[in-house]
Amino acid sequence: MLDSLSIERTKLSTRLIAGRAFLIKTPQSAYYLKQMKNWLTTGSQGALVYGRPRLGKTSATRWTLRMLPELIGSFPSVEIPVRGQNIASERAFFQHLLRCVKHRHAMVGTAGDKRDRFSEFLISRALRSPINGAVLFFDEAQLLQDRQYDWLLNISNELDKNGCRLFCLLVGQSELTRTKTRFIDDGKEQIVGRFMVRELEFSGIRTQEDLVSTLNEFHKTIYPIGSGQLFAENFIPLAIKGGFDLASIGPAMWQSFEDLWINAGLEDKVTVPMHYFTAALIGVLNSLVSKDKEGCDVSHDIIQKSITASGYIESLKILKARTRN
Repeated sequence: MLDSLSIERTKLSTRLIAGRAFLIKTPQSAYYLKQMKNWLTTGSQGALVYGRPRLGKTSATRWTLRMLPELIGSFPSVEIPVRGQNIASERAFFQHLLRCVKHRHAMVGTAGDKRDRFSEFLISRALRSPINGAVLFFDEAQLLQDRQYDWLLNISNELDKNGCRLFCLLVGQSELTRTKTRFIDDGKEQIVGRFMVRELEFSGIRTQEDLVSTLNEFHKTIYPIGSGQLFAENFIPLAIKGGFDLASIGPAMWQSFEDLWINAGLEDKVTVPMHYFTAALIGVLNSLVSKDKEGCDVSHDIIQKSITASGYIESLKILKARTRN
């Protein structure tokens, strides 16, 4: 029977892999933050942030939007998941947007009522922000339909008319760049010029230095928040108190990821998506629970087994198959 600590570790592991426990600064998210600051302070009204699945785009976007107010002041931002919901009609689309901002009248009225309600919500908050703007973060934006861009253009025009600005942050897979090309070919320059001029191709961990830096951020994180307890102490308190540092396993971890990449026959630069890195780290920590002591030693076998269990090998097979097509 599981004890209470085992149950808490399981909960933490699950929440962390889902990106819901806490957000971590990575070299890529730090660059993302720099780009977003530039976009928002130079009058841009949208950007594409794209990359393969599992790279950590959503978590990096959440971290970036959380950190931006420290650099440019507070501004309204709304996360809008696009998951193939039944939002094809204008009424359903704006109802979804209103529900994302937890508007109390989200379910009431016509399409026009809901559109006006959403515009008023954004305008009232954008006018109070230092950048005179509001950010809509569309997650899995490659699923947006053409007509929905037209509706967003109308909202953008409404904000412009009222002296403020809408910034559409379109985050998703590489299909977004094909949508941009298609819009250009179809003569939809207004949508491209408004929302798609800026681009950022998101990558995972690509060097040993980046991996060690990310491990260091995990090591420094206090969790639960306000507890004064380092994140890894939830798994190996004796080892952490004895001076064990998560960053110390970085070189061995990177070597294992790199070997698997090379063995898969992939020619591009090694890439470790954040999902598989995080799952592997959690696997290592859970494997060390029964071995917790001062002077903790992490064997190469534990690291290899944790990376294998993360699903990284299967992801490389999919990537290899995709490169053949």
